[in-house]
Amino acid sequence: MKQSSNTETTKQLEQAWKKFDKGDFAGAEKLFSAICEEEEENPEALHGLAGAYLRRKDFNNALETLDKLEELNAKDAKAIHLRGLTYGADDSLEEAIEDLEKATSLYDDPFEAYLDLGGAFLVQKDFVRAAQCFEKCINIDGKCNEAWTGKALVAWYNKELKAALEYLNIALKINPKHLLALLLKTEILLETGKKSDAEKEVKKILAIQPDIFKSSARDEDKDDDEDDDFDKDEDAYRSEDDEIEEFELDD
Repeated sequence: MKQSSNTETTKQLEQAWKKFDKGDFAGAEKLFSAICEEEEENPEALHGLAGAYLRRKDFNNALETLDKLEELNAKDAKAIHLRGLTYGADDSLEEAIEDLEKATSLYDDPFEAYLDLGGAFLVQKDFVRAAQCFEKCINIDGKCNEAWTGKALVAWYNKELKAALEYLNIALKINPKHLLALLLKTEILLETGKKSDAEKEVKKILAIQPDIFKSSARDEDKDDDEDDDFDKDEDAYRSEDDEIEEFELDD
C-alpha cells in the first residue's frame, strides 16, 4: 500500500481540520477519507472522519469508523467518548451510557466525559445518576456553568425550584449569556409567579437571540395550519422536555 510522506499527511490533516473547524463537514470528510485510503490506520484521520460523519448525521459510518479505532487501541478514550456521543445522537441511550461510562475510566481527566454522561442520564430521566455526574464535574471544576445548569435541571425536574434557581444563579454568574440557563430560570420564575423578574430574563434572552421566540411561534403556526382539518389532542406528542432546550451531548 502506498504510504504518504509525513509532511504530506500533516498538510492534508491541517487542511481537513480547517474545513472541519469552519463547519465544512462534507469537505472535511472528503479529505479525511483520502488520508485513510492512503493510511488505513492513521488515528488522527480516523478521528476526524468519524467526527465529520457524526456532524453530518451519518451515524452508521461514524460508528463503523469508531469501532475501527477501538480495534487499533482499546484504550482510546477519545474514540470511546465520541462513539458514546454518536450513540446518543442516534437515540441509542443505553449504548451511549455504556461508552461514556467507559470513557470516564480511560481519561486522565474525565471531566468532559462526566459532563456528557450526566446529560445522557438526564435525557434518560435517571436524575440521581445525572446529579452525581454533574457533582463530579463541579468537584473537578467549580466554574463549569454547564455542570451547574445540569444540577439545576435535575432540581427542576424534581420540583426543587428554590435549589434550581440557586444553581442557575451560579451558572449565570459564571456565564451571563448561557441561553439554556436563562431559559430555565425564566420558566421557573413564571412557575413561581414572579412575572416581572421573568420579563427581565426575557430581555436578556432577546439580547442574545432576538428571534428565539419568533422562531417558536412560526413553528407553532405551521403545525396549526397542517392540523386544521383534524381534531387533535394537544398533549398527545408532548413530553416534559418540551419546555426547555435539549441538553447538548456534543463537545
